[in-house]
Amino acid sequence: MATYDVTGPGGTNRPSRRNPGVRVPYLIENTIDVSAINGDSGAAQNDVLRVLDLPAETLVMEAGIEVITALSSSVTMDLGITGGDVDIYADGDTNATGYSTLTATARHVAATADTLDVLVLSAASTAGKIRVWAVLCDVAGVDENDRQSDAQHDTAQ
Repeated sequence: MATYDVTGPGGTNRPSRRNPGVRVPYLIENTIDVSAINGDSGAAQNDVLRVLDLPAETLVMEAGIEVITALSSSVTMDLGITGGDVDIYADGDTNATGYSTLTATARHVAATADTLDVLVLSAASTAGKIRVWAVLCDVAGVDENDRQSDAQHDTAQ
């Protein structure tokens, strides 16, 4: 078994954020008045609320729910990807005010454009206001060409 050094340019120095190709994580958020959904009827049990758009080739580093105004009693919420892991970021978050407990699961990379969704569970809600937030980072390739030399490809360390 051989080891090949194909680490590429850059070395061990941290690049400036102003360098081309350096990606910076960013926060997106959306505040939703749950009581205004469905013609002011609120959200029914098992309703899916598409709350944040995720661009293609984006890493969702973390996401959560802040309950600003309590939802109707017995309501819980999941935060995740419908058709994927529906509770990857929040699992059974309660209707109490404050921040959701973050899960310890693996992070999601949206290979294609997608949405982050809240699943309303346990009961309907005719009250409440939530803020959903996510920290994202673009992971699309800046330069997807192999720039290593033949020597790097062919010389074992």
